[in-house]
Amino acid sequence: MEITDELPAPPAADLVLDRYRLGHRLGAGGFATVYAATDERLRRAVAVKVIPSGGGDSTRAQREALAAGRLDHPGIVAIFDAGQDDQARYLVSELVHGRTVDDLSAEGLLSDRDVLQIGLALCGALAHAHERGVVHRDVKPQNVLIPDAPRSLAGVAKLADFGVAHLARDEPLTRTGDVVGTLAYMAPEQAEGRRIDERCDLYSLAVVLYEALAGVHPVRAGSPAATAKRVGSVLAPLRRHRKDLPADLCAAIDRAVRPKPAERGTLEDLAHALRDALPEVSDEGGTVALPREAL
Repeated sequence: MEITDELPAPPAADLVLDRYRLGHRLGAGGFATVYAATDERLRRAVAVKVIPSGGGDSTRAQREALAAGRLDHPGIVAIFDAGQDDQARYLVSELVHGRTVDDLSAEGLLSDRDVLQIGLALCGALAHAHERGVVHRDVKPQNVLIPDAPRSLAGVAKLADFGVAHLARDEPLTRTGDVVGTLAYMAPEQAEGRRIDERCDLYSLAVVLYEALAGVHPVRAGSPAATAKRVGSVLAPLRRHRKDLPADLCAAIDRAVRPKPAERGTLEDLAHALRDALPEVSDEGGTVALPREAL
């Protein structure tokens, strides 16, 4: 199940926004806790992100809601509602039953074909966001959910957490010179606090794919300082780690992680290489479920 299945209301659960009854905790991050919940009006399962009041993250929560309001794509976690009370701000989203790319990779549960299918779904999701003036700015394995039962190939992977997204024609989330995102997946121009565009998401996605295919991170080093020194450098070719992968696929990923944005190509270029390579790569050990249309 993915979005519309009902959850039994847990005993003594909290009701927020006079509508959503919180259930068990799904996870917690640096600024919020996410709960499974039931929308008591529509009787459907949802996820509720709770951001305590008084912290410095209300702007981030508002930005995520505004970004999600522009988007409607099966490869992006949908936001249904947003609100606040005296205790917290709340973001209500679809409840995705599944695991993150980070978790699946750590357990060796992604085949090469899985990685390419995930990459194709994310190319589509990011293209949709970019067309609507939204740049994610924090594409990383922890922000990619893999549903247990996707409803379409475009929803094989779902991009989450638009809390640091940049919205075109809107006030910037940060001043020029500020840095937001996750350093190990961050494009050089983003890490340096320079003006960014959709090409920073292309770079981050390519780093995610490189890491998943190679089993090593091309940028991360032993410490944050050492990682920072590697950001902006020319990365080792993917084929150095995976000589068995199609040469054109490796070349497309290597191109997308070039330090200079103008040399990276486009999401369409990367998607084309991923699609062409699908019949040539192994599905051994694969666990990503595909919808019936793809079987």
